Amino acid sequence: MNPFEKTMQFGRDLMELNAEWFRKIAEFDGESVRKYIEVNQEFGKKLPEVRDVQSFLDLQRTYAETLWSNTQETFKARGELVKEAVEANTSVWRDAFQAAKPEAANAA
Repeated sequence: MNPFEKTMQFGRDLMELNAEWFRKIAEFDGESVRKYIEVNQEFGKKLPEVRDVQSFLDLQRTYAETLWSNTQETFKARGELVKEAVEANTSVWRDAFQAAKPEAANAA
């Protein structure tokens, strides 16, 4: 394979990899929004049951704790997903440079 073909193949591999990771991140973000909406709907259904200030404050506290917990989990999981994407990209770049080294040595 000549250098031009190798460059084109590298570009295709990188584009396919990035497209796959963008799809995974978009799906993850969509799922996160869906979960957020479900939590809001769940607590919205409980709101008519509130009869006094204390039960309202308890519901509000539970809602805030649930929201905070879900947000932390989401950020942690998304961070791991992004970390995996960076590692996959790094691997593709590393492979490309490793493949180019012997050719550079032969050209000198």
